[in-house]
Amino acid sequence: MTEVARTQGSSSEIERGGVPEVAALGNVLKGLFNRLDIPQAQYAHRVHLDKSAVSRYLAGRRLAPQEFIDRLVREVEEHVGAPLQQEAKEAIRNQRLEALRVCNPDEFRLETLRGELARSRRDTERAHRNIEALHALLERKESEVRHVADDLTRLRLDWGAERTALTRSQDELLGEIARLRQDLQDAELLRADAERQSRELRDHVLGLEEELSRRGPAVRGDVPLELLKSRLMGMWDEDDLPEASRDLTEAAWSRPLEEVAELLRWLLERGAAPETFAADVARLRPLDDVLAFAPEVVRLGRTRTRESWTAAVAARVNERNAAVVFQGLRDAGTRSDSEADRVLAEAVRRVRSNVEVVALVTAALAGTATPVRLTRLAEKLAHGSRLDRFGLRVSIGLAEAGRFDVAALVLAAGCGHAPDRLGDDIDDVRLGHAVRELDDAGIDALFDLVTWLDDTNVMTTFTDRLARAHETALLDRLFTTMVDHDRLELLDLESSEPLTNAVRNWRRSRQQ
Repeated sequence: MTEVARTQGSSSEIERGGVPEVAALGNVLKGLFNRLDIPQAQYAHRVHLDKSAVSRYLAGRRLAPQEFIDRLVREVEEHVGAPLQQEAKEAIRNQRLEALRVCNPDEFRLETLRGELARSRRDTERAHRNIEALHALLERKESEVRHVADDLTRLRLDWGAERTALTRSQDELLGEIARLRQDLQDAELLRADAERQSRELRDHVLGLEEELSRRGPAVRGDVPLELLKSRLMGMWDEDDLPEASRDLTEAAWSRPLEEVAELLRWLLERGAAPETFAADVARLRPLDDVLAFAPEVVRLGRTRTRESWTAAVAARVNERNAAVVFQGLRDAGTRSDSEADRVLAEAVRRVRSNVEVVALVTAALAGTATPVRLTRLAEKLAHGSRLDRFGLRVSIGLAEAGRFDVAALVLAAGCGHAPDRLGDDIDDVRLGHAVRELDDAGIDALFDLVTWLDDTNVMTTFTDRLARAHETALLDRLFTTMVDHDRLELLDLESSEPLTNAVRNWRRSRQQ
């Protein structure tokens, strides 16, 4: 009985693993591990792995990587003080390949090709060594022939037995040389064939690696999706929530996007609260995958799952990738900015200073025309900071950065509408106070922005609110700016009696 056979478990043990081939390999590895006579947690610390990963490999619930198996074999050999039989090692490797074939045919093909490439390279090395040996032997025989020829020259007048013997030796050496040259020619052909095969195999390996890399990250040994669902249901039934959470987190970053989308829909159908799963997709996968997955989340509408996903994406946004995220989330068909607006609004909430907010927003919108809708972003910038009431400083910063369009959106959201309650002038007073808190350069920049607003309704409302707050000095500066640019006549004076009176009084004061 081989060492592998002695470690095989019962059929019931195999069934618990889900995939028979993976479970059978797990039983073999568990048998090897038991020979170390240490706890799994201790071994996990030794090999720098999470103890849950070691547990899964040994229980046959996850296909162990070849690196894990090789390390375990070395540990056992060192512990027992003797090497495992080569047949046992080959049997374990073949058993893992069989399990890999079932779990992940593409990875199985790749590893098989890598094995063939390694063998081909060994064949090439042997051919090299054989050719070197033949060259050395041929050199020696040719040297011997030259020596014999020299001896024959010295004895050319001697017709005796010694000359006859040397002639016979020369003929034998020449025959050996001819055979060696033929062997050398054959060896060079074999080497050329081995090198050609190595090149072809290497190209196949590189091609398959490139193909698999384009599909995104993959964990070798992932069980089929339907089996994963069954496993999750079993864990939930047994109230094994931590293990189920680990499986879902691993699936979020390791499985192909189409499987991740299917798993998300399945979790929703089961009412399994997939908020964490959606957030893990956004946190752990490459950014390209996250953006490609966005439509799946957007289809959910206003749900906690979408909110979790949005927050996780926003946490990854910075000045370097903001434009990629914003453009990637825009709907190419409708040019809708809905999801891009959500993510950017959440991203700026995490930024501490107005300067950083302006830098992040301008970076996100770099190269874009006037956004269709950025309602959430504008509201967040207008009302999201106690230090910048009405978003005045952010509006000024955006205008100075060349984003007058977004500055206007923020200004409209912050102070482009009347107070909520009729006759309540507290917000108007606060607006006037916020403007007076700006320095002279800031006030000039703000009034320039208000004067050149395309939306004259917002221009009128802003000016009206200053009038209602009785900010005479500020109104004088604002009206002066408007007159200098021939924009005062754009105010809708019929909409507000206080504004009409303020303009009339200002004109009278200017005529005096």
